[in-house]
Amino acid sequence: MATIVQGKGEPLVLDPLGVSRAIGERINPSGKKKLLEALVNQDWTYVTSEAQRQAEAGADIIDVNVGGGNLNEKAVLPEAVRVIQKSVQLPLCIDTRNPDALKAALAACQGRPLVNSISGEKIVLDSILPVVAEHKVPVVALCMGSEGIPKTAGERVKIAHQVLNASVRAGVKEEDVLFDPLILTVGADDQAGRVALETIRLLRKEFPGNSITGGASNVSFGMPMRPVLNANFLAVAVVMGLNVPITDVTYPELRYALLAADIFMGRDTRTRRHVTYFRSQRAKEGGL
Repeated sequence: MATIVQGKGEPLVLDPLGVSRAIGERINPSGKKKLLEALVNQDWTYVTSEAQRQAEAGADIIDVNVGGGNLNEKAVLPEAVRVIQKSVQLPLCIDTRNPDALKAALAACQGRPLVNSISGEKIVLDSILPVVAEHKVPVVALCMGSEGIPKTAGERVKIAHQVLNASVRAGVKEEDVLFDPLILTVGADDQAGRVALETIRLLRKEFPGNSITGGASNVSFGMPMRPVLNANFLAVAVVMGLNVPITDVTYPELRYALLAADIFMGRDTRTRRHVTYFRSQRAKEGGL
């Protein structure tokens, strides 16, 4: 199975057996004072520059999240979607759990975006799933329920089964459900990385036809040398089964980690993607 997403450009295939596809995480005001100010002031030039910067760095999908800072998501999210789609051709990941904001954003969005996210919480399933099913778009399912984030990989996968079943009953195609194992920071729990990787491994075993995503940069929150930790985690996670990470591809280390993992998994024919990216970076630096 494969999931199809699309922006203003060509359709993009998310294939668990294919190359990794990166969701650019930078349009999210959490911890980003300048972006939050831009959204409050409707400084769309700054917002679109962030989208373009990620596209140029190799992002395959652009995440759009305007939650936080008392922003009116219902008003701001659809406008952000409109202006970003004027600046990039890539598919979007509409990142909200506000059903009214989601409806407005989907109405404004061209193509076939990804929605992030649902979970096993009844209130979320009841409010978000009908919107997703009506618009026939793919959705990210978080491996958490009403009791919060389970501590073990087995418990997270159990919730994944429940959310998938609920999604299919609501009218969402099975291949249009992506799973998020929930990647937490090792700075707060030194077992968080291990549990996330084990969850990814089990999800890939239980759901071989579904894509796996997740906020890979979360693993290093509050830690020194974050790009190094993120790059190493990404490489291992891709080998375990993560194929659509949410990350900051403007850091070359992270882009190289994804490309390297695809090489080692035999998914980069004649290593063309790696070499092409390397040459593009050298050209930017004036090395070619």
